[in-house]
Amino acid sequence: MKKAVALMIIFVLSAIWLLPVYVMFSASFKSLSEIGAGNYILFPTHMETKNWLSAFRSLEIPLRNSIIVSLPVTVIAVFIGSWTGYALAMFNFSGKTRLFFTVAIVTFLPYQIFLIPLTRLVVSLNLFNTFSGMILAYVILNTPMAILVTTLFFQTIPKEIYEAASLDGCGPVRFYFSILLPISLAGITSSAVLTFTNVWNEFIIALSLSRDPTTRLAIPTLAGLKGSYVAQWNVLMAGAAVVSVPGILVLIFLGKFFIKGLTAGAVKG
Repeated sequence: MKKAVALMIIFVLSAIWLLPVYVMFSASFKSLSEIGAGNYILFPTHMETKNWLSAFRSLEIPLRNSIIVSLPVTVIAVFIGSWTGYALAMFNFSGKTRLFFTVAIVTFLPYQIFLIPLTRLVVSLNLFNTFSGMILAYVILNTPMAILVTTLFFQTIPKEIYEAASLDGCGPVRFYFSILLPISLAGITSSAVLTFTNVWNEFIIALSLSRDPTTRLAIPTLAGLKGSYVAQWNVLMAGAAVVSVPGILVLIFLGKFFIKGLTAGAVKG
């Protein structure tokens, strides 16, 4: 009986969670008149594939730009974060605890707090409207989270492994590349997935640091697909579906490692 109730609750919650996704895909294939009639839940009477073609044409360059920015940010932030997490988890030094809690606090601060300082920094470096400026800003914003995730995961690895490797003549750099990384793929993957999805789905920083259509990222461009005079909800929903595909693929292929990394870092020992 309890199992049946639990399954029913899971089913209802899953249906509630999936309903907006269904509405998004359903509306993306509907005509504007059908959406205007209020038919949001019903299946489309006629599949309007031109909505997807129109959305993809508008998002083709911004999607490429988002990939150009998201991948380097992920690699750089995870690399810096994993090295810092390695130091925080394996070594003892003055101010270690204060540094860790500072990183934890900064991780959960909203991006809007850093918007003005980051914009002034990027402008002062003549990087406004450039990929380099956005990469710099996102690395600054996402490195603390990468540090936090990797530190928590590395803390689950016994220090005796490092001590034994040191006795065999394995230095810190060699230990990081030869031993720590291979046994920490789940934690590194979790950090990479979180970083990539954060950058890919971010709006306010991308909008503020790029006013040039040639460097505009996907999410700010998506917001403009609705139209200026007539709300083209069908094209907007098709664009939202297109933009969501990379994040969905990342979670499909790396979801197992992502969950393993987060759960392993949640409990020490």
